[in-house]
Amino acid sequence: MNARKRRVALVAAALPLVVSCSGTIPSLGGLGRIGQAALPIGPETEREIGFGIAATVAGRYQVARDPGLTRYVNLVGRTVAEQSIRPADVVFHFGVLDTEDVNAFAAPGGYIFVTRGALSLMESEAELAGVLGHEVAHVDETHVLDEIRRSSVFTSVQDEAQLSGPVLDQLSEVGGSLLFTGLSREDEMEADSLGILYATASGYRPDGLIRFLERLDASGAGAPIREWTATHPSEAERLTALRRQLSASGSDSTSGQDLADRFRRNVPGSP
Repeated sequence: MNARKRRVALVAAALPLVVSCSGTIPSLGGLGRIGQAALPIGPETEREIGFGIAATVAGRYQVARDPGLTRYVNLVGRTVAEQSIRPADVVFHFGVLDTEDVNAFAAPGGYIFVTRGALSLMESEAELAGVLGHEVAHVDETHVLDEIRRSSVFTSVQDEAQLSGPVLDQLSEVGGSLLFTGLSREDEMEADSLGILYATASGYRPDGLIRFLERLDASGAGAPIREWTATHPSEAERLTALRRQLSASGSDSTSGQDLADRFRRNVPGSP
């Protein structure tokens, strides 16, 4: 079995755990969808590339076999993803990775993962919504796809029809490496900014992502934490930018839903 077939088989086995539900959280009194954007690579090809990248992530970590937790994360994620600027192009799927590493990943095509380690640091659904909003923003803004287009592998591609077979495998490997080594500071800061907007427009407290980052910053630099700090700008830098954004918007950080009790009921081992 070649490398691509092995990856496809791996994700095919894991996907039932990731896409195990449909629907969203009942309305929290959000603000409605935000805008539209263009896509530089066709949606079908994006999904193929994202599928390969998701396989790489699933190959490094195991997907959690917890249907209840997976369903809950999907419901929160899809609620936030209703703010996506690309509803016609992307169907978002959310999964939990069974590792204590603190991280979250977004592959093109809407494949999003959050780790148990990240969930263990959260204290409310608003914080989860902020983190998932950040990942949805990465997909919306095609951050990984744009980096792939700048890669040496892509320079030989003349048209989208060539994005198949070995070339597609190589591009998926490039994208997987990007997730583990980190996107640019600008991409991460943009995803933070949009993540807050998405969560707030969905009806959650605007400061969910900020509170998660504050706890992450206070948790020290233990081994599981280094996974996040290796792939993101410093928490201090991100917090400064997000607090400035929240202050400039005039938003009441305590407005919107926090839903800490519902989070605790659905996330085993949460604070």
